[in-house]
Amino acid sequence: MNTVSNPFDDMSNDLDFGAPVNSTANEVTYFEQTCTKCNGSGRYTFGYINVRSGECFACKGKGKLTFKTSPATRAKAKANAQRRATEKADATANAVQAWKEANPSEAEWMERSAPKFSFAYAMLEALNKYGTLTEKQFETVQRLTAQSAQFMAERQAERIARAESAPEVTVGAIEVAFSNAKQAGIKFPKLRLDTFVFSPASETSKNVGAIYIKNKEDGMYLGKVMGGRLFTSRDCDTATTERIVAVSSDPKQAAIAYGQKFGKCAICARALTDKDSIALGIGPICAEKYGFI
Repeated sequence: MNTVSNPFDDMSNDLDFGAPVNSTANEVTYFEQTCTKCNGSGRYTFGYINVRSGECFACKGKGKLTFKTSPATRAKAKANAQRRATEKADATANAVQAWKEANPSEAEWMERSAPKFSFAYAMLEALNKYGTLTEKQFETVQRLTAQSAQFMAERQAERIARAESAPEVTVGAIEVAFSNAKQAGIKFPKLRLDTFVFSPASETSKNVGAIYIKNKEDGMYLGKVMGGRLFTSRDCDTATTERIVAVSSDPKQAAIAYGQKFGKCAICARALTDKDSIALGIGPICAEKYGFI
């Protein structure tokens, strides 16, 4: 700790204005501590030692920092500042939680829409920062929440109507064939029936349990079977739908018909060269794995 006298004290002492001079009134107490950036060296090294160095930017090469307050006072002030920041953050968090509880629909809409909708993301950020929304912001969020709820209700109604109108289809035999194939070690089983390719949805798919149908020639998606109903794509016309329903009920006979028509195995798509395979219309190894023989 250093005591520094006012340099104008001597000049003041030479002047007599008829009032006593308080010599201690102009003394200022300073507190010094070693610079933490350069550890008191006054030099700062970038990266590896002696690679690049220069005068410490914190202490200006002095190696020490000077303060008008003691370390204890500064530590106390820092602790108070941190406490106030924590109290403010807690108060904001409580306000955010209270807002979400008071407006659950709007809160759910913002959280659901934020990843893809910049406005919802901005409103969620504003809520988390200030603990509330302005009147205009809240009105806009309310309006968009109502529009989203109406849109989702309409989509749900469409899905229900579509499910009710979807044609029924029997795929139990195909499901058994795929199950046999997986037990035989085939990871991605397929069946080529008529001009279609049937394949099961993966275990990680959102449509787990479904059976996908594609066009054999170009791989165009035609639809899927879920819950005993065929949900077709817009590229699947009525005639194609009827053919899919027809071959699904008896996949073994459809596989044999495929092999006899195209000269290829309906399971592995290889050419049938053995006379027994040609006569059967399907490769015996594949047929065994799928439980057809």
